[in-house]
Amino acid sequence: MAAAGLTEELTCAVCLGLYQDPVALPCQHSFCAKCVSDAWDHSESLSGVNCPQCCRTFNPRPSLVKNHTLQNIVEKYSQSQPTAPAARPSPVMCEYCIDSPSPAVKTCLRCETSFCSHHLQPHLTKQVYKDHGLIEPIADFTTRQCPTHKKVLEFYCEQDQECVCVSCTIIGKHKSHSLLSLEVGQENVKGILKDKFENLRKVQKDWSSEEQDLKQSEIECKRFSKELKEKLSATFSEWRKQLEEDEKSALEMIDEEMQRVLSQITSNSESLLKKMEDMKIIEKEVQDQEQKDPLSFLQDAKQLLSRFSQFQTSETTVTQQDKIPLKSNSDFGIAFQGSQGFFGQTSTQSLFGARASNAVSLGFGGSPFHTIEKSEQRTQGPQINSTSQQKRHTMNLSNIASIVQKNFNKYQKYQTTIMDVLRQSC
Repeated sequence: MAAAGLTEELTCAVCLGLYQDPVALPCQHSFCAKCVSDAWDHSESLSGVNCPQCCRTFNPRPSLVKNHTLQNIVEKYSQSQPTAPAARPSPVMCEYCIDSPSPAVKTCLRCETSFCSHHLQPHLTKQVYKDHGLIEPIADFTTRQCPTHKKVLEFYCEQDQECVCVSCTIIGKHKSHSLLSLEVGQENVKGILKDKFENLRKVQKDWSSEEQDLKQSEIECKRFSKELKEKLSATFSEWRKQLEEDEKSALEMIDEEMQRVLSQITSNSESLLKKMEDMKIIEKEVQDQEQKDPLSFLQDAKQLLSRFSQFQTSETTVTQQDKIPLKSNSDFGIAFQGSQGFFGQTSTQSLFGARASNAVSLGFGGSPFHTIEKSEQRTQGPQINSTSQQKRHTMNLSNIASIVQKNFNKYQKYQTTIMDVLRQSC
């Protein structure tokens, strides 16, 4: 009901159809632009024109203003309506039925006439019509006539693959060609089409088989890629795990060596501090002896000299060694021993590639740690022999370097495994 009411509102009062290009008059009534223009052209008088709906007179003739809102409503309404089914073609009627036409059941190609079942009887029973071809009813015979001679197409030219009329076989371009009746031509063409279709079926079968092969190749490619990625990921993961373990082990060994050296440094430092304290005590005793009378001084001096000798004999000396100092940011350096460092570096280079410089050692004078470039001779009176070099505390990294180098050689198996997997996949 709503749709019917809307249809009525959108109907032009002149043509009784949906508005086409609607226009609005001054009286607010709307019509199709063409409808109201035609109506005014036929009814315009000296008094002016009238509205076709309310008969209001307008003088002079007003200009038509397009109603855009109404046009949009009509368009949306038309789009919302279901599409009407295609109209069926009108049936071909019998040309002999005059008073009450009846639908034709057959059309005679020779007579070019359509017959109902009643008027078709002579063509079915009489011998004279036996050569007349009957087909399903048609209304247009032009498609069955020769475009050149306007005669019925009765033969089939195999050479040109065309249907021709009698005149074409006598005076036309097909007169020397091989001609067949339409029935025989139909059978021949059917055979050709059947062969073509069989060939197409074979091609289609081949394409189907090829498609299956492509799908199988796709599945195998994905499976192979997945397996290869899993193998490589497993090898790389194992290598990565081994690297992490070796890194942790190397760092732990460096820490252990560092603690060993630091322990020695601490022990020696404590020993030196104790000796310096003892020396301060001796110095004080010497100063006290100077205040005594000569006899007492000489009697006690022997004991002090003996104690000086003890300091001299207990001094630690070391011979020079081929050591590589590891320079730190301070004046105190740490060296490591060994004929070769990581990756086959010679002993004249540090772990980080730096050239060896002056050795760093512990001393008594100046700052607690200072560099000794040359041994110094003191020519003053009796004293502790300070010309001997202090023992240098070094980190022995040769063992760690050997272990790391061995691990590097072990990593070769992972590289070999990865390359073997890739080569086998090629």
